[in-house]
Amino acid sequence: MRHIIQLSLFFALCSFVSALPQPQTARDGSYKHPFARIAQPVSPQTFGTPPKAVLLNKADLLDPDTVVPSSSVPVNPRATLEERDVIGTDNRVLQTKTGNPWDYIGNFAWSDGGRCSGSLVGPRHLATARHCYDTTPGSTVTYQFRPNYDQGTRGYTTAGVTSVLYTPGTLGDICSYGDDWAIFILDQRLGDKYGYFGVRQFNATKANQPIFWSEGYPVNLGNTERPYVQQQITGQQVSNCNGGATGPIVTDADLEGGQSGGPLWLLPEADGVRYLYGVVSAGNSAQSFYAGRISFVNAVAQARKNYP
Repeated sequence: MRHIIQLSLFFALCSFVSALPQPQTARDGSYKHPFARIAQPVSPQTFGTPPKAVLLNKADLLDPDTVVPSSSVPVNPRATLEERDVIGTDNRVLQTKTGNPWDYIGNFAWSDGGRCSGSLVGPRHLATARHCYDTTPGSTVTYQFRPNYDQGTRGYTTAGVTSVLYTPGTLGDICSYGDDWAIFILDQRLGDKYGYFGVRQFNATKANQPIFWSEGYPVNLGNTERPYVQQQITGQQVSNCNGGATGPIVTDADLEGGQSGGPLWLLPEADGVRYLYGVVSAGNSAQSFYAGRISFVNAVAQARKNYP
């Protein structure tokens, strides 16, 4: 009888455990952020002063009362690591065009040699990865955004950063990569000159379709000095991140150091607008992750309102 009771308790415990959210796989530890650091110039540039950090509350950004209508932020376009993380064949190609949307995207440089990518999502609002901001207490790192930068040959206005908005927290597992975004407030209204992306929430209607584009400044293709673009990227949700409601967008994009924060977008949609869906967070040779989702969409809307 005692053995029967013990077995009953054992199976009941197994049933209970199986109903709990399952932990992330051991492969989590193999993902890395495609951040790059290059040798500093002989005369290091000063990009301004270190930005003011503005910490956002994720719960507020997920509150139904804060959701932007249609789960998107529209835009009024201008007139008119060392180890490679390539999935299969490397499909990135050099981007040599100007105009929309190429002028929205650019090189995001740290004063100490750090390199990321980013894109305009408002008149002076830049979207990139949260890990592209040095959160070290007392950091003196300053930043500069260079739109459509290509070896310094294109004559675009550059901008420094005055503030950075993000939600705090550890980037320790796959679900947390969905929060690896930040909005930098620029000291120049570059969006008025070059245009900027609208921002939209990724959902299941766009899953597993080879329709997305991405761009960044990889260290292995131009030493973070040249922009490379990839198209026909597919994306999907992570089902065990609140049933797919939060967490990152999982894609088959090829990533390399320097591409952190680069945009995931579509060609003009039904309303003629190009929308940003996420920014590069992490990846490996099997899959890559873009931060974004509804908290990001609402944060962009809030940033545009509070930092016009």
